[in-house]
Amino acid sequence: MEKKIALSIAGSDSSAGAGIQADLKSFSYLGVYGITVVTCITAQNTRQVRAIYTVPADNIEDQIESLFDDFSITAVKTGMLYDESIIRVVAKNLKAYNIKPVVDPVMVATSGDSLTNHTFVASLKKELLPQALMVTANIPEACALTNMEIIQQKDGENACKKIYKLGPNYVLLKGGHLPDDMVTDLLYNGKQFYRFTLPRIPQKKAHGSGCTLSALITGLLALGETPVNAVEKAKHIVWGMIQEGYYPGKGSDVLNHSSAIQIPPLIRNNEQFLVWLQLKTAIDTLVSFLPSQYIPEVGMNFAYALPNAKTRNDVCAVDGRLIKNKERLTLCGIIEFGVSKHVASIILAAMSYDASMRSAVNIRYSQKTVDLCKQIGFTLGSFDRKNEPSDAASTMEWGTKYAIALLGRLPDAIYDTGSVGKEPMIRILGKNPEEVLFKLRKLINAPMP
Repeated sequence: MEKKIALSIAGSDSSAGAGIQADLKSFSYLGVYGITVVTCITAQNTRQVRAIYTVPADNIEDQIESLFDDFSITAVKTGMLYDESIIRVVAKNLKAYNIKPVVDPVMVATSGDSLTNHTFVASLKKELLPQALMVTANIPEACALTNMEIIQQKDGENACKKIYKLGPNYVLLKGGHLPDDMVTDLLYNGKQFYRFTLPRIPQKKAHGSGCTLSALITGLLALGETPVNAVEKAKHIVWGMIQEGYYPGKGSDVLNHSSAIQIPPLIRNNEQFLVWLQLKTAIDTLVSFLPSQYIPEVGMNFAYALPNAKTRNDVCAVDGRLIKNKERLTLCGIIEFGVSKHVASIILAAMSYDASMRSAVNIRYSQKTVDLCKQIGFTLGSFDRKNEPSDAASTMEWGTKYAIALLGRLPDAIYDTGSVGKEPMIRILGKNPEEVLFKLRKLINAPMP
């Protein structure tokens, strides 16, 4: 097995939320082999940085030389460099190896503690930025590099242009410090701006998000992505890691670098993103409460369509299944558009009668469940697979339309009793995932007849 190799030249975070620890986790997430040069050792936790110990410049040089003597390094990032002496030795050695790094100009920890001394900014601008492939600056860092205020998007564009003149090929300005519900990052290559926008995740400090983003960009570059694609993909991955982050200590939350997290698909349509997010939230909720007796042998799928959906590509669902694992519902797969056939066909058929009926989930059939649905006042439709015409394009499309026509209206649920090789099934319908969950909770909490 061969793996691409990415190098992080940065500080050590003893709490493991940021620094080289976050970088290594990010490289590992991408399947890239990560190596490190330690520039500083910090004594910190999720609440504060208590002490900073700089590594001597000759030791940093020894680390760099030892790695380049052994590894074929594909991409390099820098993080915490702290002062002029460290910046000089890093810049000198990377130039000797003809490496253009991704530079994360780390200045302040999430806790608010400074991670640089007074020589840092001037030295970074003079020594390292002229040979950088990309600079990944947040708003305060960009302000320090440009000596200007950044209050709105136009200010950000001007800051990018000003930083670009310092020498990097690309300037990424991260917009998280601007007070918008939608966070837009600007990438500038000297000719045009690229904008990457995702919703802000409230009540998150996201310790290590900057380190993780720059490490992901570096790892994706090592894998052959273009700088523009690397930034876009890295932003989406970081969003998922922040959204599923957690609190390991008593201070800031940290990112979740697990490969099991859900990453939003690369979509530039805000409406698509909101549909994906609503469905993901609903699936997370469903996994937390659905009893195992409602899980079919073939597993479940949960889907949600865009307004005015016309094809399966307009329907978001699980690319895989929700299955029973040790008596618990478990998500196996990613949430994506255009991946469902059966549940998507049900939704599209229902929408042909009522365009607001955009969500559905399948659950295990039993006569007791059907009787319980009737007891709690659900309207029920059904179809018999034996009546399916030989020229029907889709059983689920035909069955759904048949059940609706027979009932004369859209039901809360549609069931069939199966056939040879086909498991019987109940499908719960709703206008959105929240309504589907409401109906499921009502069903589960109802007393048995």
